[in-house]
Amino acid sequence: MTTTISVQSAVDRGVEDFGPLRPVSVNIRPILESVAGLLTDADIDDWFEGLDRVNEGRGFYLELTAEGELAISPMVNRDGAKAETQLIIYLGLWAEGYGGDAYGESAIVRLPDGSRVRPGASWLSPEQAAQLPPISEGGAITLCPAFVAEIVSGTDTLPRLQGKMEQYMANGAELGWLIDPYRRQVHVYRADGERELLEDPETVSGGRVLPGFVFEAGRRIFDLHRPERQG
Repeated sequence: MTTTISVQSAVDRGVEDFGPLRPVSVNIRPILESVAGLLTDADIDDWFEGLDRVNEGRGFYLELTAEGELAISPMVNRDGAKAETQLIIYLGLWAEGYGGDAYGESAIVRLPDGSRVRPGASWLSPEQAAQLPPISEGGAITLCPAFVAEIVSGTDTLPRLQGKMEQYMANGAELGWLIDPYRRQVHVYRADGERELLEDPETVSGGRVLPGFVFEAGRRIFDLHRPERQG
């Protein structure tokens, strides 16, 4: 598939029509259906990564849903970027000692349902990391990470990210954190279907999935975040 598309116009329409910048989507199912059976998953990964590169530097991230929607999400605001950086730094330091691979939002993940997503933070277990080709070969991560996290920011909404967390768990994630700095809450998702809401926690534990990883959500995110509420 050699088609390249600039999606800036869709983002511009989103700004004009809806005010504050929020994720918008474009239906490309007809394109995907037209090449069904002609392209492998790896071919579609290559096309999607090429599309992402064409639009690099325009201030948004691209994702592809299992239903054929090209989701266009603005990059997080400064508070959101600061929060993501804190989580990724400490997750990465823990992974250096324990093993496996930690990633930020720049990594493209192809889930078993065919969607291409970009978790705010994720971790592949050592067993998962061993299944993938060397990082030097590039390409999407072709399995669902054992741990995924999303952080609510001024450019996204809690309900949308709750939907993404449910999707991660349905595709095989073992643990998920949805961190909401505006409400000082952490929604914890587990593979057995258990959901837990932590109100203003000082720390969040990785439990059996991330043994020994304890993240200081209060000090590293909540206390640094501006207090304005977000919808």
